Amino acid sequence: MDFKAMASKLGFSEADFIELAQLLVTTSRSELLTVEQGIANESSATVAKAAHSIKGAAANLGFTHIAAMAKELESLAVQKKFHKIRSTAADLGANLDAIQKVAEGC
Repeated sequence: MDFKAMASKLGFSEADFIELAQLLVTTSRSELLTVEQGIANESSATVAKAAHSIKGAAANLGFTHIAAMAKELESLAVQKKFHKIRSTAADLGANLDAIQKVAEGC
């Protein structure tokens, strides 16, 4: 991930973009907790809403891989495939960890 290029594309300084990326990670992790609650309650609406929030935030910052994973979560929620939601959410969490590591290294 080239934060400098991503920042430039959006018209932000690299420092501001790093701050936004870290905010994305924090809020997305919170939304993933909501996804877990939705799985526990078998609430597809809860999962879909949380996934939609992640998708929008990630897409706005240019993290297309995160947005795509969140879109998949949203789709799985609509289909009520709770067994697949958990593994997709775990993969998304791992990708958020990778973003955090890059941000901390800048």
